[in-house]
Amino acid sequence: MTTLLELRGIRAGYDGLEVLHGIDLVVEAGSVVAVLGPNGAGKTTLLRVVSGELEPSGGDLVVGGRRLNGVPAATLARAGVCTIPEGRGVFPNLTVRENLWMMTHRGVGRSEVEETAFAYFPQLAARTDQVAGTMSGGEQQMLALARAVVTGPALLLLDELSMGLAPLVVQGLFEAVDRLARAGVAIVIVEQFVDAALDLADRAVIISQGRVSSEGAPAQIRDELRAAYFGAA
Repeated sequence: MTTLLELRGIRAGYDGLEVLHGIDLVVEAGSVVAVLGPNGAGKTTLLRVVSGELEPSGGDLVVGGRRLNGVPAATLARAGVCTIPEGRGVFPNLTVRENLWMMTHRGVGRSEVEETAFAYFPQLAARTDQVAGTMSGGEQQMLALARAVVTGPALLLLDELSMGLAPLVVQGLFEAVDRLARAGVAIVIVEQFVDAALDLADRAVIISQGRVSSEGAPAQIRDELRAAYFGAA
């Protein structure tokens, strides 16, 4: 399989305070990697490094075989890195259609953008003229994911996609994520719904205090988490 993302000994932090202490991670095309851990472990910082929002202070960020330390976020976006940040990644004062049309800067026509988005989320087709900010949280998150889909990402970063949403809505979003992975997109997901993330993932890592404390198959990680929270049998 093709390696889309590789982190080699990544160190990063804020204002001289190091948060990540030598993170190694490999994500292959068509795979889903779940990044788990307690609040403050460094999960979102890791995503900010990969998206280009935060320059690492050490190590190598390799995307598509190219070392891209310190390049602008726009350069990483052109390399196929797409991020859905925590919260709603939409323009609330624009309609659904206008939110989607914003993505035509990648050279894709309006009709093609809408066709692709609605193939993943048919519910949005009935709301094309609705202002995004008036939709439910789940519908806004569908729109955020649809906006990502139409860019044709090579690597998709998801930060708490399910936050504040009902389990049934989360299931629909994760089905779309699984469909993207089967189409060859590499996906890194930071998620509060641990069981749902592990059901979706091909591999999982646990980050604790800025370091990878464990890595393996979802079943292995699930057992480790249960032991950590409830005690080993």
